[in-house]
This record gives sequence, C-alpha cells and structure tokens, in this order.
Amino acid sequence: MDDYAHLNRTELIRRLQALESCEGQAASQPAKDALHDSEERLRAILRTAVERTFGFTASELIGRNVTALMPSPYREEHDGYLTNYLRTGHAKIIGIGREVLGQRKDGTVFPMDLAVSEVRLANRRLFTGFIRDITERKKAEQRLAELAHSLAEKNKELETIVYVASHDLRSPLVNIQGFSRELARACSRLRDRLVGVTCGEPEVGVLLDEDIPEALEFIQAGVAKIDLLLSGFLRYSRLGRAALRIERLDMNRLLALIAQTMDFQLKQAGAALQIGPVPDAPGDATQVTQVFSNLLDNALKYRDPARALQISVSGRLEEGRPTYAVTDNGIGIAREHQGKIFEIFHRLDPSAGEGEGLGLTIAQRIIERHNGKIWVESQPGKGSTFWISLPGLEHAKSQP
Repeated sequence: MDDYAHLNRTELIRRLQALESCEGQAASQPAKDALHDSEERLRAILRTAVERTFGFTASELIGRNVTALMPSPYREEHDGYLTNYLRTGHAKIIGIGREVLGQRKDGTVFPMDLAVSEVRLANRRLFTGFIRDITERKKAEQRLAELAHSLAEKNKELETIVYVASHDLRSPLVNIQGFSRELARACSRLRDRLVGVTCGEPEVGVLLDEDIPEALEFIQAGVAKIDLLLSGFLRYSRLGRAALRIERLDMNRLLALIAQTMDFQLKQAGAALQIGPVPDAPGDATQVTQVFSNLLDNALKYRDPARALQISVSGRLEEGRPTYAVTDNGIGIAREHQGKIFEIFHRLDPSAGEGEGLGLTIAQRIIERHNGKIWVESQPGKGSTFWISLPGLEHAKSQP
C-alpha cells in the first residue's frame, strides 16, 4: 500500500473504532454521514491497493482467506500462526514486521514488507495487514551485493598483483644495487691506476672524481627509494592475505606493552605518554598493536619543536562500540591535507625521518578489515586527535 502511506495504522484503527462506536449507540445524522463517507473512502483505498498490488478485484477476494495472496510456504504457515496466537497469546507475526513473499493473481511472486496488527473493538477482534511492495528495493540490494562482491574480487586480484610484482621486482633491483657498487669500486681502482696520468687530461679526472661518482650516488639513492616502496607494497599486500584472529583484547595491557616497547624513543624525544583506562575491544592483537604503534610513531615524527610533546590515549564506549582517541600537541594537519593522509605513500613532511608514507594507509586498512573506522581531527599549530571505532565485544571471535 505504498501509494496510501498517508493512511497510517493509527488512523485506520481510529476509524474502525469510530465505526464500531457508531454501531453501538445513537448518533446524529451528520455524524453518521461523516462516518459513512470515511468508511467508503477507506474501502475505496483498500480496493484500489489490492487491485494495484495483487491484480485482484475486491469482489474476487471478499470472503476468501488472505492466504490467496500468499505463495508456499507462507500460505500453509499463516493460519497456524493465527490459531496459535488466539490460543496462547504468543505473537510470532502479530505486531511484528517482516519480509515475506506475495503472490499476484497471475501467479507471479514478489517480495514485500508485511506488518499484521490486531484491532480490538467492542465485540470483535480484527486483524489488519499492511504490505509494501519492495521489489525495487530488493533489486537495488542485489545490485549492491553484486557490486560489493565484484569489488572484493578486484581488491583481491590487485593485492595479488601487487604482491607478485613487488616480489619479482626485487631480484633485478638487487642486481642494479650490486652492479652499481661494483662499478663504483672499479672506478676507484681505475682512478688509483691513473694517478699522474690524468694531469694532462683534466676531463678524465673530472669524469672519475665527479661525474661517475655523482651518477652512482643518484643510482644508489633511486634504488634505495624503489626498495623502500617495494617493501611498503609487500607489507600492504600482505594485510589482505593474512587471516585475522579476532579475540577479546585487553586494551589497557596491549597499550602498556606498546608504551614499554617505545620507551626509549619517547624518552629520546622528551615526550610524555598518558594512557587510559580504556575499554576492551575485539581484534587481532598483532594488527591492532601495529595501528596504535603507527599512531604513536607519527606523533613522535610530527612533534612541535617549540614545546614538549604530550601524547594521550583515551577510550570509551559509544553505543556499544569501543572508541579510542590518540591525541598529541604536535604541529597539526592543515584541513586541505586531512583527507589525503590515509592515501598510499602520502607524507606531510618527507624530511621528518625515514618511512614510505604507508603508516596511516596500513592503519586504515587494518581497521577497515576489523569493520571499524579511523578518522582525524586536527588544528595546525595545536595538534591532532586520531579516532578509532571498533565493533562491540560480541564480535570477539575468530574469523577468516
């Protein structure tokens, strides 16, 4: 009855009760006329709804069991549900909306939402059914499911390609690295043998002392950069290939272990770290540890040299979901960069230590695999807060 949503259940019940009241007592003629008009309007709406949705005319259905509009197995189950409810008062379908199948006059079956309500009048108990054709919604859901499956397959293929390509590229890279070093040593030996000879050939001296060494430095730097990127690709691709072992994590203990591991770095940076107390969460211990380690490492990298670094990790439950905040008083992140920091190889400041710019990308990938979310709130010059939201503890069980 989608086209008649304005006539809601409350209004229908009110009109039925008004009609029952009118039958049981004397009423003025105008009141009777108004109720008669209301009843006729209601019947017209219901007739039209039945015709449009099921293809039956009202005369074809009056007096027949409502199961005429149902395919199996709903047809066989329906009367049993009502009989059981009238006998025991235990509702399985009454007052409970659910998805079922309807059957049109031509035999075609379609999905619909069904809600059955009970109306108690003075001398009668009526049951009213409200249906909504959800064919288009189910088609959209099916298209979405197919798209999600296709996307998951593409991601899996991409991760495999990245893994294979990264692994296979390392072999020629090692050769370039090795032969460039060998070339540097050969140039050094050649230079030693030509001592005094190059006095009359200054170009040879420049070639051996400046041009070739400079070229080799660029080659070595390029090789090191490619090696770093390939290592990052391998780490990223392995995330999607590794199985998750989801269990209940004692987050206070996990964060304490991370702090203990990073104690030297924190002291070296003159940083103060405050943790918890925080709620437990479901997760893979190794990967969740990697996420929080990456966030703390970033806080160290992007600290403000003008003030002592303060880092805090707090947590709370929000609608049953463990939610954590890693806050620092570092340099902060400009608004135009906040949407990019989770992109692969994106680095705010390439000069801020070593790394391939994958820390936050990997953190996001891990959290998404845990069916969680990660986001940032930041103000330049004041610091940043990275938020992590994970599912509730009912999800703390192993999965592939």
